[in-house]
Amino acid sequence: MKRNFFILVLLLLASLAISQIEVRRKIINDNFNPFYDLAIQNVTVFESEKQEILKHKTILIKQDTIVAIVNADNKIDARVIIEGRGRLVTSGFIDTHVHLHQMLSVSPKNLPKKLDHTYRKKLSEKILSYGTTTVLDMGQPESWMPETIDWQKEASPNYPNYFITGAAMISKGNNPAFHHVEVENPVEKVSQYDSIGNNYIKLYSRLKADDMASVVKEATKRGMRMYAHTEGIGKVTISEAMEMGVKHFEHFFTILPSILDYSVHWDLMEKRFGLNPYNHIDDWSAYMLFFFEYIKEKPELEEKLLQLLDRMAAHNATISTTIHVLAAAAEETAFFSSFNHFPVRDKPHFPDYTSVQKLAIKKALKTMLMYLKIAHDKGIEIRIGTDNREVGRSMISEFMLLYKAGFSVEDILQIATWNGAKAMRLEDDLGTVKPGYKADLVLFDKNPFDNHENFNAKKTIIKGGKVFTPKPSVVSYTIGVIEKEGVVKAMEIIDVNIVDYEVFELLEIGYHFLSIGKVKDGETILNFIMKKFPDFQEVYVEIALARIGSALMSQNLTTESVAIFELITEKFPKSFLAFNYLGQVYAITGKHKDAIIVYKKAIALNPKNKFGIAQLKKLEMKK
Repeated sequence: MKRNFFILVLLLLASLAISQIEVRRKIINDNFNPFYDLAIQNVTVFESEKQEILKHKTILIKQDTIVAIVNADNKIDARVIIEGRGRLVTSGFIDTHVHLHQMLSVSPKNLPKKLDHTYRKKLSEKILSYGTTTVLDMGQPESWMPETIDWQKEASPNYPNYFITGAAMISKGNNPAFHHVEVENPVEKVSQYDSIGNNYIKLYSRLKADDMASVVKEATKRGMRMYAHTEGIGKVTISEAMEMGVKHFEHFFTILPSILDYSVHWDLMEKRFGLNPYNHIDDWSAYMLFFFEYIKEKPELEEKLLQLLDRMAAHNATISTTIHVLAAAAEETAFFSSFNHFPVRDKPHFPDYTSVQKLAIKKALKTMLMYLKIAHDKGIEIRIGTDNREVGRSMISEFMLLYKAGFSVEDILQIATWNGAKAMRLEDDLGTVKPGYKADLVLFDKNPFDNHENFNAKKTIIKGGKVFTPKPSVVSYTIGVIEKEGVVKAMEIIDVNIVDYEVFELLEIGYHFLSIGKVKDGETILNFIMKKFPDFQEVYVEIALARIGSALMSQNLTTESVAIFELITEKFPKSFLAFNYLGQVYAITGKHKDAIIVYKKAIALNPKNKFGIAQLKKLEMKK
């Protein structure tokens, strides 16, 4: 019965998705065998390379390739016909800087050592559903590469085209993160990547000049494409990397350390804007914005910035955007997503920022966008690189930000398609709508040329010549079943009916219920994970739970907040910080006796716990 219910839900959702577009299917029999598999009839075509707008056209597709674009009044036969009604068709969007690990995890400690095919569906959910049909993963554990190289080689209408750089290369002795690799022998490492069919390399800021030069030389000899995230003074600057032969750079904000020395200007910038030392990734995002405003106020630094942009333009350099995450820190986006989803939050975490400082972030964002437009006007090829958990949604968010910065709709669409294809050396197959190109297309319900807000309009996605129909989200489906059937029965249904769910999907569901205050439901799901996946590294994440508890408290959900903080001390009984958290929440809720007890536990765990000692003294004075 439950299985039939699940199948019915799948069929219903699929039929609703198909009904959103007007599709006519030919009845295929022995007497009907049209040459074209798909025709998108009577549309407006945006040809990205030359920014040409072609009206009243029909796109004819055979298998996964556009074979012709003809006048809309031509009579055609095709197995499937989409009625365009004059709507805009563009090439599928290309994101040149993503990380699969960001899409998967609450915390980096949760990441699997190896992947299997089930993880690929995350790409469709987070990426393809929004019109992004091609991505470049800019750093992942090398243990993932055997699986993801297969994804790179196997194009599918069900998933975005997925390319990888492998792990980001750094020099030995630089404390590698899980998605970095220390390069002891640059020639050998480049050769290894080349031998397995990996055509792209990520040069990270912790790569010393000599090592970078060796990697660049070998990769150039092998015809591999390189992308550099530089950090500037004291390391390799953008100018130095260009002299080595690098043309492609990551994140517009990385121009900052190539024109000023952080060791000199960091404290000065903090003082200028009255900032406390940053201790959170959202602080860091805000700092990058503040630095653009800081530069604008200093003519000598602004001149250095403009000169660097001129050199980059002369070198035919490209640079990725990564502007959504900074704008999200300024609360100038429709939704929040940062470089790290961990700790869980739905807005930037600025507990000590004043209202004046928050307004200053918004002003600094405008300044950064102004310089980005200047870079474009000088001839630097801008390409989209979102670098956060919500890849597809962030692509659309970046369109809106580029428009706010003064970019035309034509430029935005070219940046999102043709520029990315060229930077990835895919411009012979992808990036525009022309005969001979892959049929990876986006059909807008409403035309962004009429109103830029229509970037947010519904879209029909054509991937590999087939209409892409998003599969129902396991996360959304499970949440719905839990709300209807209760968590225990729902987990039984999921365990029987969904064969290939990921542990990360269950983790997202568990944290969802914790974050809305349904603590027992969240616990049940997380405990299910621990039982079902005993090798999973870390289900309960202390800092993530603390952020959730604080957020619930700020929403006046006191009982729920207390439950979260009690859960933290249960799961982390040797953490003095966990008892500090609980002592705080007990004190706030008037449970002073309980607060005294847990502060004493916190101090017993760490006799140097200054915060706990101070709070205990305050409470004991109130007796």
